[in-house]
Amino acid sequence: MERALASYHPIVSFLFFVVVIGMSMLYMHPVLLLISLISAIIYSTILNKEKFKQTLSFALIIILGAIIANAMFVNRGFTVLFYFRQNPVTLESISYGLCAGIMMASVVVWFSCYNEIITSDKFLYIFGKTFPSIALMISMVLRLIPKLTEQTKIIAKSQKTVGLDYSEGNIKMKIKSSMRILSILVTWALEDAVQTADSMKARGYGIKGRTNFSIYRFIKRDMIMLGIIGTIGLFLFMGYINGYGNLMFYPSIENIRFDGLYMSIYLSFFLITLLPSFLEIVEEYKWKYSEWMD
Repeated sequence: MERALASYHPIVSFLFFVVVIGMSMLYMHPVLLLISLISAIIYSTILNKEKFKQTLSFALIIILGAIIANAMFVNRGFTVLFYFRQNPVTLESISYGLCAGIMMASVVVWFSCYNEIITSDKFLYIFGKTFPSIALMISMVLRLIPKLTEQTKIIAKSQKTVGLDYSEGNIKMKIKSSMRILSILVTWALEDAVQTADSMKARGYGIKGRTNFSIYRFIKRDMIMLGIIGTIGLFLFMGYINGYGNLMFYPSIENIRFDGLYMSIYLSFFLITLLPSFLEIVEEYKWKYSEWMD
């Protein structure tokens, strides 16, 4: 079954991730960052329930690493908690590291969701006409790591069938087998890149005036969703440039405000980040209801 957000026009799906990831990177406010991270984990779990523990563990590692790094190297702040090797560790530095870690973790999780929804063909559809070479290069880079990971598994299994298992033998043999796999992988990647370039060139990709067939159609519901995302995104960005998206941590932590304008920003960001999860729940309900009716 196609994902709810993926069923919309590629421009709509892409704009959603631009707004959510962009604002998650710009904001340095604990409330907004927590909203982003929790919503990202919820949506990532809906897309792939098997990776819930892995996603949560990865997010916690990033957060913990950011806290430790900022606390050890940044000594600003009035509230000294303790001393580590004669360097003061302050509440402000720990708090800032916590927020920075949550920000990085949320962006990573949102990008994992992006890869599930925005496929390479959708990315090429959006930017292929305007920036054909750049669009193709970015599309190839985004799918490079999962593609190489899968190919590595295939090569390793092939080597194992001929008695060259990289997990057996002493350290020297393991290193030699691993280097052999790496060499095969690099050779395969270079050949695949040349074949892809020749194939795209033979098809006339990037030639001026070349016509394109597209299965995507911009309909009324896409226009409505684009308007919703665009309006909320503009409101959030205007709030940010007017100073409502950041919290001061140094020299002392600023109080978190819950007045009218701040609450409207919190609510708007909450609504847009939970939008894809809500769409998935509605779609699943419709699917089960249609099966029950049949």
